Amino acid sequence: MTETPDQSSDTTDLPKGPGIAFTFVYYFSGAALVTALFTAKTLGVGFSSGITGQFALAAGSLGGLLGVFFNRTKTLEISVAKPKVFNREMEAALTEMGYVLAETVDGIAVYQQSPLRRLFSGDIYVQKQRKTVVFVSRAANIRRLAKRLE
Repeated sequence: MTETPDQSSDTTDLPKGPGIAFTFVYYFSGAALVTALFTAKTLGVGFSSGITGQFALAAGSLGGLLGVFFNRTKTLEISVAKPKVFNREMEAALTEMGYVLAETVDGIAVYQQSPLRRLFSGDIYVQKQRKTVVFVSRAANIRRLAKRLE
């Protein structure tokens, strides 16, 4: 079993998702903006004061790091000796996590949760190859899958 943050050459059809840098900037800017607004409103200081920027920088950095840890796109590749047994284990693990098969496009199975939960958890993409199964999803989902399928 291998976890990699980037796509391997065999998984070119799978979605790549945003990279680590984009994910960090996305969460950093959101957290910094909210913190700057909250700090300015709560403390009654302007945006030009140094304290607003310091709080925004600290919260943005924390938000960016947490976003990268939980929400960057990761790949998990698992070698499969017994495909039928593994398929049962995989389906059980995905069902336990709340995912159901939504569609299959060009050999890639897309597992999704309910519409509301899907906003916060994302999809899981599964591609079955000859002797391996490749999963692509958010890092938090990949970590949960790896624990269940070891």
